[in-house]
Amino acid sequence: MAGEVNGARAVSLFFRIAVLGLSVAAAVVMGTANQVFPWDGAVSFTKYTAFVYFVVATVVAAVCSAAALYLSVFKATPRWVVTLLDVVTMGLLFSAAGAVFAVRALAPTYFAVEGTAIAGQFVKGGFCHIASTFCWRVSTSATICAFAAGATSVAMLAKDVRSAGGKH
Repeated sequence: MAGEVNGARAVSLFFRIAVLGLSVAAAVVMGTANQVFPWDGAVSFTKYTAFVYFVVATVVAAVCSAAALYLSVFKATPRWVVTLLDVVTMGLLFSAAGAVFAVRALAPTYFAVEGTAIAGQFVKGGFCHIASTFCWRVSTSATICAFAAGATSVAMLAKDVRSAGGKH
């Protein structure tokens, strides 16, 4: 059984490290999402509150993930503190990814309401044909974030397997 406990702990630590890296990657990809058009207009993540929320949420999730990683390695606190950090991390990541996926699905309407220079193209559904680089970064960052949230779930499950394995 000792091998199972160490194996579960290794899996948990691996996924905690993955969560930290994926959260930072998602924030960086979204933070660099901007595109200038040859005519009057540009689009950037800072123009849209859902995207700003995404960057803030993924950075906070990365900090919570780093704290949970540190505490799980050094076992400096009660288990509920690590569980609380995991739950906060997972909630932030899932909500951030969901917000971006929702905005991405409604991009023609959402971006037209925001009133950039090429709003007429957005209403016709041509936004991602015009701003393909921006759309790619938005979609990629949301996908990375969703994988980070899933990795948080696996890390939490592996941590729980470790505690259940120790009781048998």
